[in-house]
Amino acid sequence: MLIDTMNSSQMAVIYLVTELCCLTAATLSFVFNAYIIYCFWRKKIPAADNLRLALYLAIGDFGYAAAALIHIGYLAINWSNEWLDYNPYIIIITNCFLPANLKIIVVVSCSMALDRCLAIFFPVVYRQLSKSYFANCAMACGYCWFTFDFLFQLLTAPLKRMPNCATMACFVHRTFLLYVSYSNTIAGLLIVVMSVFVFAGIQKISQRKSQIGTQTTTGVKTTSVFRQANRITVGILFCSLFFVTIPSLLVTGYEEVTGISLFAELGPFYICAILVNGFADGLVFVIVNRKSMGSRHRTLSSTGAKNTVAPLRRTSNLDFSHVTPHKPSIVQQHDQY
Repeated sequence: MLIDTMNSSQMAVIYLVTELCCLTAATLSFVFNAYIIYCFWRKKIPAADNLRLALYLAIGDFGYAAAALIHIGYLAINWSNEWLDYNPYIIIITNCFLPANLKIIVVVSCSMALDRCLAIFFPVVYRQLSKSYFANCAMACGYCWFTFDFLFQLLTAPLKRMPNCATMACFVHRTFLLYVSYSNTIAGLLIVVMSVFVFAGIQKISQRKSQIGTQTTTGVKTTSVFRQANRITVGILFCSLFFVTIPSLLVTGYEEVTGISLFAELGPFYICAILVNGFADGLVFVIVNRKSMGSRHRTLSSTGAKNTVAPLRRTSNLDFSHVTPHKPSIVQQHDQY
């Protein structure tokens, strides 16, 4: 009995530390993404139509942070180092928004990677694509998946008390838990595959531009925007890889090998990873566009920290008009004679 009591007390302390980390990350993510949404709402961000995916990702991160503050706040307020006994109805109702809201973040992240792949490998198709329509379709798919996950968890939950457990793994149905693990893993692997294509395409185009070089002011500006877009894209994709994909693989792999849920041992650590990812997304967006946010006279880069939209290629006609500015006058002289 003494050993069991000590183990329960140690587990409760681990849960509390994880919950405090979650609350800290949730607060930071909430503040940064609320500021981004506020800037969009007050029209303080130029070229907002090209940044529609950035807005939707900020909304997804903001919603996840708000839901986490409610859910983790309930866990922390009712914490005890002797005996944990949470109300299953409150746990399920507050937790339903977390896995469901994560699907919005995953869908928008995959859409951003797809957006960059189109810009790199299919520039003609990309120029003809409506950025707002593309972003709206991505958000609609995210909300459909959100609704499915929300109802799936709510309708299959056993609603039983689980003493000395403070994670969703103890309160949701086994089928839903497996579904969440595998669906997040598959989505994470899709982000990995698309990221490989994006990194390879950016590297190839960067080498091509370094060989050709730039000789005009317009070319220098284009190269500067292109490099900025590359840094933004790489930063956002790495955040998704480290804080979304890797934790998903870790959770699924650990349970497959040991048969023990990692949530039951470490608490809501996966929620903490998603919250850190949301904070990182907001931080990157604010840092990269700090000189443009809130200014009506500056032009915000059409890439943004999350939409990563940038003109990756210049047609020969545009370059010809800038490199040879005197040719039209020569043609006119011949026409006069």
